Amino acid sequence: EGKSDTPPHPAVEPAPATNWATLIPHYDVWLKRMRQRPPPARAAKLVPRLKPVFTQASLPDALVWVAEIESSFNPAARSPVGARGLFQLMPGTAKDLGLRLAPFDERLDPLKNAHSAARYLNRLHTRFQNWPLALAAYNAGPGRVARLLKEKQAKTFAEIAEVLPAETRLYVPKVLATLAVREGVTPDELADSSARTADYRRW
Repeated sequence: EGKSDTPPHPAVEPAPATNWATLIPHYDVWLKRMRQRPPPARAAKLVPRLKPVFTQASLPDALVWVAEIESSFNPAARSPVGARGLFQLMPGTAKDLGLRLAPFDERLDPLKNAHSAARYLNRLHTRFQNWPLALAAYNAGPGRVARLLKEKQAKTFAEIAEVLPAETRLYVPKVLATLAVREGVTPDELADSSARTADYRRW
């Protein structure tokens, strides 16, 4: 008495966890390392200022943390090969993105550097259609990534990781692990947030 004739809903099976350690070599290693590292001191001031830059570029704002890997949030950072600023833009890339290098190097302006980096990341993501490859291109150059994908007849970062420069092999999992630790944004969620403004989602 009082029982419904409606059959109970079947139990919903949880989606299997994505094995990012397989899809992104060294991801699990960097996840452990980044959990043990405090964020750079400058991040507390710069992250709130720079997140809107990425949102305006239709990108996940968690990508602001790329600056931790690139420069430890040091606006004056300079690499031995000439990259400068928060997101370590090379001279040619900076010029292509509309920044002036003289009389004042606009790469040293945190907001201008971030705007240019966001535009560049957006461009790379549009070209390669997933974040591991876009990040690999940010580090190693889009031409090299495109060539290796063609040579290997590959579509994913994991398929070309072994022939990328050692720095890039480690850079991609380090960035993705940093986003997971600093913002709680997993690679899955990064792809999801990008898919809201695009019709693709391939890893």
